[in-house]
Order: sequence, then C-alpha cells, then structure tokens
Amino acid sequence: MREGQAAAPELTSVQLMEQFRAVAHASHNRTNARMSAAGLSLARFRVLNALHSAGRIRMNELSAVLGVVPRTVTTIVDALEKERMVVRLADPGDRRATLLEITQEGLSQLRRFRALHDSAAAELFDVLTAADRHQLATLLHRLQAAADADTGGSLPARPEPADLQSPQR
Repeated sequence: MREGQAAAPELTSVQLMEQFRAVAHASHNRTNARMSAAGLSLARFRVLNALHSAGRIRMNELSAVLGVVPRTVTTIVDALEKERMVVRLADPGDRRATLLEITQEGLSQLRRFRALHDSAAAELFDVLTAADRHQLATLLHRLQAAADADTGGSLPARPEPADLQSPQR
C-alpha cells in the first residue's frame, strides 16, 4: 500500500457471498440468454450434457446428478422427448422403472450448444490470468468443501464433474 492511501475496508462474509451470488447469477443469465436465443435453454443443455456423460440413467438418478427436484427433470425431459432429443426406455432390471437416453438428435444439439456454452465461459474467465484462474480454482475448491460439509451429506451442493467440464469430442 502506498503512503497516504487508506486501507480497503475489510469485506464481510455476507458481502462476499452476495458478490459471489451476483457473479453466478449474471453468468447464468447471460449464458442462458445466449443459448435460449439459439434455441436451447441452459437447463435443457445441462440435462443433455448429464445424459451424454451418464449414458442410460433413471429419472431420479438424473435429478440427483443435477441437484434439482424430480418434477423439474420430468418437465425438461418431456420437452426434450417431444423434440426427439431424449428417449425413454424400459429398464430391463426393473419393469416399473424407465431409463433415459440421449438420441442422435440430442447429441447433435448438444455439440452445437456446447460451443455457445464454452464461449460464454471463455468471455467471463478470459479476463483472468492463468495464475488468477489457478488461485480462483483453489479458493472455489475450499468453498465447495465447506458447502458440501454444510449439506450434512444428503445431496452434494455442487454439480457433478461432468457438468463442470465439457468433454472434448
């Protein structure tokens, strides 16, 4: 700090949390707006991405992977099925259960929208140097561990790793 320059006031946990939420919210809205304008919401993208990563999966498992209530997944899957991006299949291990699987059309759309998703992420994080990114990842990992500990072990407070990375295809 330079002489004669006042120290920056200490940030409270609440201020940091609000700033963190604001960045997450703005990033989510910006990405969702870009993807929706091109024809696919971020929520639908996340479902397709999770199905691609998991292969065949039950609806309740998909709900847990995404960290959302089953009704939300049902609504999204119904729409994706109508657009022939997802199919429901009988579960050979349980006649009462249904498996979900991404279709070729779903894969095609996923590839197309992954580029939009990735460019939105790049726009946000390109303002950071490699050292900044590393430091941010370290801090986020520590915060994630604290958030997961607060859930009491019920559901993870984070998306699955498949949601965090775009597999290169």
